[in-house]
Amino acid sequence: MSNRALPMLTGLSAYYDRHGINTVGFRCSHQSACRATSPRFTTAKASYVGPEYEAGHGPRLLFLSLDSGIGVPDPTERTIQAVRRQTLACDVDGLPKGRHWYQTHEMAWLLLRPFHPDLTIRDSRRYFAHVNSAKCCANNEGKSKASGVLFRNCREFIPGELQILQPDSVVTQGAEARDVIVKACGTVKEHERREINGAAFETGVLSLVPGKPTLWLQTYHPNNYGKFWPQKKQCWLLYVTKVGEFMAQRGVPD
Repeated sequence: MSNRALPMLTGLSAYYDRHGINTVGFRCSHQSACRATSPRFTTAKASYVGPEYEAGHGPRLLFLSLDSGIGVPDPTERTIQAVRRQTLACDVDGLPKGRHWYQTHEMAWLLLRPFHPDLTIRDSRRYFAHVNSAKCCANNEGKSKASGVLFRNCREFIPGELQILQPDSVVTQGAEARDVIVKACGTVKEHERREINGAAFETGVLSLVPGKPTLWLQTYHPNNYGKFWPQKKQCWLLYVTKVGEFMAQRGVPD
């Protein structure tokens, strides 16, 4: 059986359980330290894995972001199955165009459109996965970013999760997500970091799974207005080309 045919969500749930970060039955050893940073702390929220991503229909594109911003109190609404159900039910067309979740869909659409010519922005969610660098949520006012304690304590869990999810490309969204790649995921090969008309362009190749290279693209979170929007204008289409070239080298035609 190929890796792409394995029951990915079952493996992901088992991984969460082994490390004590399953939504139901949460027992993470870091929770006291993380909970101390916020009176409205809620425990882990599972990652989103689109059904076509899980099935391996086309390149697997994974977004590694920050924290969830809002954690609902009921843990059964934060499980793998619940997160998928909620995400697929989301009215993408009605989302604020300048915010993180719409921009994630738009970037997924741009990167995957060469492989799925009829893809819409709305349906791009079926083909990507989304992982938060901080599993738990501080529930800060205005969805402001969690304390660095949450990101540092969760960093150890992400490489193993990415190995299960086996992405072909990883897009990091923000500095904390980038830290996971450069500090926890091993050596970044073919690392390129430069400015293009004042915008930051950064890519590299990871070895998350033996014998299967993964392309890494670094982006900013839309809340970082002064860096995100220039980067989108100057670099996103270059990232599209980079993904196409990378997958062609892997033998996946666009």
